[in-house]
Amino acid sequence: MPQFERRRPLQLCPRFNALMPIVGSTLLLAAASAVQASPRSPLFDAAFMRQSAGQPINAGHQALQGLAANAPLAPGRYQVEVVVNLVAAGSYELALLRAPQGSGLQACLTADLLRALGLREQALREPLPDDTRCVDLPNLVPQAQAQLDPAQLRLSLSIPQIALRRDLAGSVPSEQWDPGINAAFINYQANAQHSSRQNSSRSSQDLYLNSGINLGAWQLRSSQALRQGLQGERRWTRSNTYARRDLPGLRASLTLGETFSDGEVFRSLPFTGALLASEHDMLPDTLQSYAPVVRGVAQTRAKLEVLHNGYPIYATYVAPGPYEIDDLNLGAGHGELEIVLTEADGQVRRFIQPYASLGNLLREGVWRYNASYGRYKGAEQLASPDFWQATLARGGGWSTTLYGGLMGSDHYQAGAMGIGRDLGSLGGVSFDITHARSDLGERHGKVTGNSFAARYGKSFSSNTSLRFAGYRYSTEGYRDFDEVIQQRHDASGFMGNRRSRLEASVYQNFTGSGSLSLTLTQDDYWNSSYQRRQYQAQYNTRFGQLGVNLFASQALSSQQGPSRVFGVSLSLPLDSPRYRTATFDMQHSNGASSQRASLGGDLPDNRLNYRVSANRDQQRRTSGAVSLGYQGELASLGAGYTQGADFRSVSLNASGTLLAHSQGLTLGNYLGETAALVHVPGVEGVGVQNAGKARTNAQGYLLVPYLRPYRNNTLILDTDDLGPDALIETGTLQLVPLRGAIVKATFAARKVTRLVLTLLQTDGRPLPFGATVKDEQGHTLAVVGQAGQALVAIDASEQALRVDWHDQRPQQCAFDIDVAHMRQDGGYHLQTLHCQP
Repeated sequence: MPQFERRRPLQLCPRFNALMPIVGSTLLLAAASAVQASPRSPLFDAAFMRQSAGQPINAGHQALQGLAANAPLAPGRYQVEVVVNLVAAGSYELALLRAPQGSGLQACLTADLLRALGLREQALREPLPDDTRCVDLPNLVPQAQAQLDPAQLRLSLSIPQIALRRDLAGSVPSEQWDPGINAAFINYQANAQHSSRQNSSRSSQDLYLNSGINLGAWQLRSSQALRQGLQGERRWTRSNTYARRDLPGLRASLTLGETFSDGEVFRSLPFTGALLASEHDMLPDTLQSYAPVVRGVAQTRAKLEVLHNGYPIYATYVAPGPYEIDDLNLGAGHGELEIVLTEADGQVRRFIQPYASLGNLLREGVWRYNASYGRYKGAEQLASPDFWQATLARGGGWSTTLYGGLMGSDHYQAGAMGIGRDLGSLGGVSFDITHARSDLGERHGKVTGNSFAARYGKSFSSNTSLRFAGYRYSTEGYRDFDEVIQQRHDASGFMGNRRSRLEASVYQNFTGSGSLSLTLTQDDYWNSSYQRRQYQAQYNTRFGQLGVNLFASQALSSQQGPSRVFGVSLSLPLDSPRYRTATFDMQHSNGASSQRASLGGDLPDNRLNYRVSANRDQQRRTSGAVSLGYQGELASLGAGYTQGADFRSVSLNASGTLLAHSQGLTLGNYLGETAALVHVPGVEGVGVQNAGKARTNAQGYLLVPYLRPYRNNTLILDTDDLGPDALIETGTLQLVPLRGAIVKATFAARKVTRLVLTLLQTDGRPLPFGATVKDEQGHTLAVVGQAGQALVAIDASEQALRVDWHDQRPQQCAFDIDVAHMRQDGGYHLQTLHCQP
């Protein structure tokens, strides 16, 4: 079976001019594989082929037709990778049948397979059958196509979006979710700093570790920190130690140990115990975010189209009578939908449906739940009472979502209930009430109170987005759980129970002239004039290539006094090969100003970045600084040096990971929550596209630090710098990991010997263009190009090969390979051989 690989084009020099004819043979080899999916014999124009002297005039045509008729794969059942509209859809066992009116193969598409792939039956000309017979997809769905690649065992389907279900978009069946391999890892971040001022010096070192062990479906995690202060004191701390596992059948996860309770209804609390929570990311993409249901009545079988803010996003056919579209995938949280209904007689009707969403709005029929029990573990370590908590939310009809929860402890009981609704052009709004009874101890007694909260969000036609606005008011007797703990134990940091909280986030886009963002929070407390308020504002714009960022922030506290900061940052890209960006920052805070000018950039390979700066602080002291950062294959490194009039400071930092698995230890960059261990057996120096600068080590391993859980993740090998002695049989893999999994991705690869052979017949004429080179088992290794040349990859250094071709009648010859006696050039073995009948 022919093998394909992605490779940088050969840089031809005089010694490799002879390789040019091989290009044509490579194209022929690819064409021979592609035609297997064709239902009828293809016809090729052989006029582009240059025949050697003495060859029949129709030799090129016979070679092409001989390749087209070559069927290396026999009919039968095979495990086939299915791709729908260029998106991997999983692996299925399919029956490959002989195509009618041709010698190729085609896949048997059953109704069950098409349903699993998300075919929308209501958009079809006729319903899918209930049996297992093969379905003619192009006849069933106009403009649909099915192409089978037998060499790669890959079926590519092209199906118009109108015939696909949106509620399955992006999702992968839970049966294909991969828990990964058993492994242990340690993520590390190490920092060291040494500073000196006049006759004194100080040093500090920090080491942060995030470690984990994966055993089957269970994942153990823990965070540790070793810190050494400027006075030499050392402190070791541990936190976030827990074990978790996914529960795909419940679309949920179970966590045991140190974690946090849900923050959707009550305030999130740290505790040690058990947590059962729904996993929203397990749902299909269209169910993860809120979208309105489009309802109406069609007079005939009509085409329905949906436009979002003027852009088409959805199309389907609806049957006569009432219809309901509940699988829109909108992405944004606010906007306007235009529904276009085209009846069978050509009549067109248009409707406008505004919509708005908040974070706690759910699509109709979607549940979100959370249940926890454990012991409170606050940072103040005042007390550790047991508590339990349960919350539940469900998306209902009329664009509403109901939610609520219960919470209990020895000294605290609370219940909450709320409703959220999409009001269309008026925006999205939610309202809830929480009732709590608190025992504050003998000194403060028992209190009871309520807390009322309202949230609002909307996008306006002026490109203004009120992303979130919320206000909560609590009566004097209301307490949150952590406020009860602090007041019962007279915590020094207790500021009183909160009376109200206001928060808002506004974003304004000025078309062609920048954007403005503003966030605001404010807290007030009962029986106290203490008030905590802060805001942040930013305005970004450009003048030609000059980027301008104006910013301001303020944190106000009646106890600590005001703290205001505002300033400007200018950035300008440079064409200099040494410096890529120049920036100037000016900041004013508490009546004093500071300035900083810097030059920075990175080297062409983007591994090394650098920055040089000159600074003037608020006390008018000047200093200079230089910093370097290096993104290596096994770790990330950084260094910095700062010097002022009376001080010096040197800092170093490093981060990375060590992963232990059944085959050894692999080093790499800092791992995210879900990762992959890539293995390319025996091949060193191969990377993965869009996965950083890491390359496989001597054992063929590398780490891909970030994957998306419950979704298809496509890994594509980057073989641009691959040597000629490596053959990648499969350059692409699909991974569907569970959250927190470390999935092993093994690519089919092997070491080979590359031969550039000039094959001659016994009379000295080159073998004909299109002849196939096969091994002793009959596997096709190459196709002879012009001038009798062939590029062959073999595993053994000595073996016998044969060549088949058509010259009025089938012909064959053979030759022996002995690599030890061949001339080498650039990693290739070259030889001219006479093929014996």
